[in-house]
Amino acid sequence: MRTELLDLLAPSAERLTILVVDGSAYLARLRELYPNAEIHAVTPYVEVAEHERLAALGVHMHILDWRRDPLPFAEEMFDRIIAEFAIEYAYEPYDSLIALNRALKETGMLYTCYTNIRYHRVLAALRDGEFRVRGDRHLYAKPEIVRLLNDTLYKEIHFFAGERDDDLSAGTEWAAEGFANVSDDLITRTWLIQASRSTAAAANLKLFFSQESRRMMARLLHRIEYDIAAEHAVTELRELCMREGIFYDYLSDFVAEVCVHEERVRSLLTGVLADI
Repeated sequence: MRTELLDLLAPSAERLTILVVDGSAYLARLRELYPNAEIHAVTPYVEVAEHERLAALGVHMHILDWRRDPLPFAEEMFDRIIAEFAIEYAYEPYDSLIALNRALKETGMLYTCYTNIRYHRVLAALRDGEFRVRGDRHLYAKPEIVRLLNDTLYKEIHFFAGERDDDLSAGTEWAAEGFANVSDDLITRTWLIQASRSTAAAANLKLFFSQESRRMMARLLHRIEYDIAAEHAVTELRELCMREGIFYDYLSDFVAEVCVHEERVRSLLTGVLADI
């Protein structure tokens, strides 16, 4: 069984901004999926950047080695970043993942993959004293990937089987030796990852209003929550909601997302919630 990174993406006519890292083979299909997107691609090879087939796709090509050179993009520029095996081949995985995170919009997603060190053939090679991996690669198990992505500020992380054996027997044999085999991990050669910069709930909140409006709402809610000129903050929040068109469900969800003492804040906002 084989699933590719682009299989995780849904086609859209939106004007998304997308970055592809060392993935020129994906560009033609990506253009089909997103005909109106602004697509940027990073490659260390001049020949790839100047290829006439890619030029016809309307992709902005950037010649650099992303593992060594800083990315030439503004912060929060991209809706999607597709970086196949970035974790595995990065010289400094932590620094590379942080750089990609900064390039993502608050609602953006990273798509990447890695070779599973718990794949039964890798385990068998280790058992036999072999380790057929070049020095510029890192191999991981799923818990290490989760820790690395958490440490580099990614929120919701989803795993999908990339390349997996059709025969289950190899996994069964290793499981009998005491190896955990959650989600058929032992017969999965590669795992695909979708990692979001924000949780789904937070991402939905960020889609509606500007960062400045959300920052003001959060500041006022925290003043209300901790009784810092709370009455004045309630008045300011009511005016902000009326001015920006902030609706009941949005403010209610925002309270749930940013406030620790949620019920206390709601009790103080009874008038505001009733007015919008």
